[in-house]
Amino acid sequence: MQSYDWTSTIKINILILRIVGLWPQEHGYSLNFYTFYAILSVGICGFAQSFFQTVKLFGNLNDLEIVTGTAFLCFSELLVVLKMFYLARNIKTFKLLLVTLNSDMFQPTSEQIKLVLPDLKLWKLMYKLLWCSISVAIVFWSLVPIVDTSFQERQLPFLAWYPFDAKTSPFFEMTYIHQTVSICYITAVNVNLDTLIAAMSMYTGAQLDILSNNLRKLRPEEFEEELTRCVEHHKEIVKFAKTFNSAFNWTIFVQFFASAISIGFSMFLMTIVVPFSKEFVSYTFYGTSAFLEIFIYCWFGNEVQVKSNEVPLAAYESNWMEASKGAKKNLILFMMNAQRSLRISALNLFDLSLENFLKILKSSWSYFALVSQLNE
Repeated sequence: MQSYDWTSTIKINILILRIVGLWPQEHGYSLNFYTFYAILSVGICGFAQSFFQTVKLFGNLNDLEIVTGTAFLCFSELLVVLKMFYLARNIKTFKLLLVTLNSDMFQPTSEQIKLVLPDLKLWKLMYKLLWCSISVAIVFWSLVPIVDTSFQERQLPFLAWYPFDAKTSPFFEMTYIHQTVSICYITAVNVNLDTLIAAMSMYTGAQLDILSNNLRKLRPEEFEEELTRCVEHHKEIVKFAKTFNSAFNWTIFVQFFASAISIGFSMFLMTIVVPFSKEFVSYTFYGTSAFLEIFIYCWFGNEVQVKSNEVPLAAYESNWMEASKGAKKNLILFMMNAQRSLRISALNLFDLSLENFLKILKSSWSYFALVSQLNE
């Protein structure tokens, strides 16, 4: 039987990350042209963009308009740079996880492929929605200065400080292109890395579905042997989840706060611009993308918790009554061990769940109320 390739779902993520210099062919970076290309692209398009905007922000802390217009974008870009660092640092671990994912232990039957297909399709749908929302915001930010009179006034898409006069030619045109290319680069990294991490939670949930299905189909004549395979499968699932969770603990932790701030500031900026203007549309779609970004994390993290709670029930629903006494004891021990929910967390401080997602939205509203009060 031909093996099922789990990574076929995330091949677009891997392709884009390879294009931007964050997915080397080997298990890690080495002294070659691709490493040089990665350093150059991250430095010019990632670090430089966030650095110039950060300098602008700290140089105008008394100007609320500049702070609100720059802070949330600047914070998000700095977070993306941090994500790049953690991906480069853990690229070997990530690639080994993909190897584990396609191992014999994690292979589904044709029936089980149909069982997990809805989760794979849902992840793809969320990926497309996130791309669409952030793309609209980026297009509006990049084109607004061109389609209105601000381009003639030499206004750049994003507020930033530069060690030269960015309003004179050819510096203005070069800076404009740099900002546009950089924001596209940062967006590509952010969307594909976030959805890739969320996909690991999605795969964990899919494996838990397969495990529960195998447990329910345990046959009395081979009960003990098949139960042993299920126990090993469960151990591998827990190891898989803990490995990717520990590798991206800090990324998930900071992402929670970045999304809360981005949503809150987006709502505030929508209230101070002309309704349904170009700026209003860009802030609306940016806020929507920040909402989707953290929702994907929390949804699939919540699914891991829910599906892990179904494992002991699935074991109880197996045909254990005709099994041997020793097999029944092993089944009880497995059920007791599986009752501890598998959770995806941020630094073990809070879980990725729908409950915490609602708390993030409440925090966003608090930021919005605070900034609105300061503005008044």
